[in-house]
Amino acid sequence: MASVHTRHRGNIVYLSMSELRRPIPPVLDMDKVMSMIETLKREQAKEDAAAAEGKEGEPTELPPVDVLHVRKDGENYYFAFGGCHRLRAHDMSGIEKVRCKLVPCTPKMLKMYMGGSSPFKDDD
Repeated sequence: MASVHTRHRGNIVYLSMSELRRPIPPVLDMDKVMSMIETLKREQAKEDAAAAEGKEGEPTELPPVDVLHVRKDGENYYFAFGGCHRLRAHDMSGIEKVRCKLVPCTPKMLKMYMGGSSPFKDDD
């Protein structure tokens, strides 16, 4: 039986940094962030070269960030609890869109992660 995370491997989307809610302040290893920035630069150069030739670029070497996707009252909410180094690398590189793996989540499930800090207080 697959876990909730491995079951959604194909649910990859690009989200803007502004769409992501990050409830946990990151603790960063800046060497790791800088290494990821170099990877992003290499990948951007490959994509630009492919686009100039009319081809589609290869997907990024960095794995997607796992993002809990909550749908409530017709709105989408995206919560990233991990991926802090990848997100900071995108931010520092000026790359607005981040490759994310969406994991469906209910407001009630989100409360298990966030407790009283959940924005969905009325969902028991």
